[in-house]
Amino acid sequence: MKINIVKSTLIIFFTVIFLLVLSVLFDLAKYDSSYINRSPLTFSVNNLNSKTTENFFEDYSEWYRKIAAKFFKKHKEYWKVEDPSIRENLPKIKHVSKKKDNFLPGRSLDQIEKNFSNWTRSHGGFSSMRFSNLDAINKTNVKKLKLAWIYNSKDGKKGMQANPIVYDGKIFVPTPGNHIVCLDGSNGKEIWRYKVERGYHAAKRGLLIWNDKKNNILKLFFTNDDQLISLNAKTGKPIKSFGKNGIIKIGSSPTTPAIIDNQLVVGTIRPAIEVYNIYTGKLKWKYYLRKIDKEIFNARDFRGGNPWGGTSADIKNGLLFLTTGNPNPPIHVGTMRPGKNLYGNSVIAFDVRNKKMLWHFQETCHDIWNLDISAPPVLTTINKYNKRIDVVVAATKRGNTLVLDRYTGKSLFDYELRLAPRSLIPGEKTCKYQPTFKLPEPFARTEFKKEDATTLNEASRNYILSIIENSNYGFFEPYEPGKATIHYNMGGGAQWTGVSIDPYKDVMFVTANNTPSIIELKKIGKFRFAQKSVKILKDLDGYPGIKPPWGTLSAVNLSSGKILWQVPLGYFESLKKKGIITGTENYGGATATAGGLVFVAGTLDKLFRAFDAETGKELWSHELPYIGSAPPTSYEIDGKQHIVLPATGGITLKMDYGNMVELGDAIVAFKLQD
Repeated sequence: MKINIVKSTLIIFFTVIFLLVLSVLFDLAKYDSSYINRSPLTFSVNNLNSKTTENFFEDYSEWYRKIAAKFFKKHKEYWKVEDPSIRENLPKIKHVSKKKDNFLPGRSLDQIEKNFSNWTRSHGGFSSMRFSNLDAINKTNVKKLKLAWIYNSKDGKKGMQANPIVYDGKIFVPTPGNHIVCLDGSNGKEIWRYKVERGYHAAKRGLLIWNDKKNNILKLFFTNDDQLISLNAKTGKPIKSFGKNGIIKIGSSPTTPAIIDNQLVVGTIRPAIEVYNIYTGKLKWKYYLRKIDKEIFNARDFRGGNPWGGTSADIKNGLLFLTTGNPNPPIHVGTMRPGKNLYGNSVIAFDVRNKKMLWHFQETCHDIWNLDISAPPVLTTINKYNKRIDVVVAATKRGNTLVLDRYTGKSLFDYELRLAPRSLIPGEKTCKYQPTFKLPEPFARTEFKKEDATTLNEASRNYILSIIENSNYGFFEPYEPGKATIHYNMGGGAQWTGVSIDPYKDVMFVTANNTPSIIELKKIGKFRFAQKSVKILKDLDGYPGIKPPWGTLSAVNLSSGKILWQVPLGYFESLKKKGIITGTENYGGATATAGGLVFVAGTLDKLFRAFDAETGKELWSHELPYIGSAPPTSYEIDGKQHIVLPATGGITLKMDYGNMVELGDAIVAFKLQD
């Protein structure tokens, strides 16, 4: 009897173990035959859906590392702090020369993508230049710009980040309540609305209008988490022939699709490029966007590096351009993802017709500072070396402007690879060199220094200096357990709102933040570290703890690389009363027009402003009901130019400044008074 009980117990025990192992293996496995550069079947912790299994692997990995580091030489060496002598004899600077010859012929001015009455894709078209060719509103009459109408969605209050699109006088824009609405551009009245299925931002970063001449239907495309949706733009009804009642399942994506050769192309956070039939929604193929450095011991597939900032398309040549985010997990510790972590923190050019990567340019190597390139790449043509050169422009969190030859990815400006510090965390192998640019001139602060400490008042200055004295800071300073690190650009530089480019004058207009972050790590195991706290470095009064400006608008000449002008953007009312204009953290984005104006909102003071594009002088402003939350769009209806923008408060600003920021539900339009 006892033997039978023992035998039954053992059978149950091993059955449970077998089922657990089977469950784990099943969770690790993923089959997808649509990838053209990857095995159909993959086993990776990145495939895990179960949090329990994920926690098990974290605990198992920690246990395995402890044992391996004790008994195996490779592991033991890997989990040591890097020997300081390794970098001591390396050159401090390596120079990288600019590309200055062998350019393919660039586009002429008449071949540049133009935006007049229509604005068919968020950020102004496939090139993402966000420039309007309309000039009825200009420097001579902008003071007559008046409120035309306000639309309130009345379905919730949540910061909305999509740049509105316009076609034949109709405005298409998402709402805080996860609807897509079509508005009459002349009066703001709602024509139709469509409710998405997912409890996620509808068209979070944008929408696209496409005229299907084959079926004589105007179609609207946008993403909603892991769905790509197609609607009849005139009725708001789903295109039933597209997927299942207008919806296809994709890898999760917040960005706007592109169209190349009548194919829908979208960047997803797998990360991947996914291509679909534009009429049926049928999947054609996918391309995986990570590269593992297999030559490095302990390297494995990582997460992150997602193209969440947006895409642009050269439809003539069939090229897709993406900017990518930082690798993880976790964001601030890279011990389990050694190597460069390609293709994170990069600008990528992909040849859709030939299904291959054309080139990539990585701005930050093995990122542990959260320095993703969060703005969409911009396609334009500049005058340089007495010729027209097609380029890709990317403004970054680091305050850099990457100006790259569109067909090779080579920089049109010299830059340096500067020796970076080693990490004091066991197993953390930071890259030995990081690129730095003198030209184009950085439009935001790039390296935190003690002399940046606030001077608003003595008490706040002393408070900030005491924090600085007990923290690490400097050029790509790694994190140190038990000690805080201060650096710019995690919430600074150019954010997701990106830039506006005047293609006729080779000038880029960019909004930026100078807000330092202070980060601390904590030890959660012998070889495991995680972030303890991440916050903005603020003084005793709640202001950024550095000298202003804290937010700026800059004009950069893309041919010379020189900043033409830079002005503070926004103010704090309490400081303005003292005559101090500091600029504020901002997430609105600029849109330039042929009328010689730059329109921008997104500041804490809730103002919508127009600046002189040549001088940076503020010419006009209007207080919005809520903070502007996305870049403005210019369009024409009934022969009159309008400017429209979402004013729904700022999601990030709300997290950083609390009660100073009210979330809302407004879309606001302006036109010249009659």
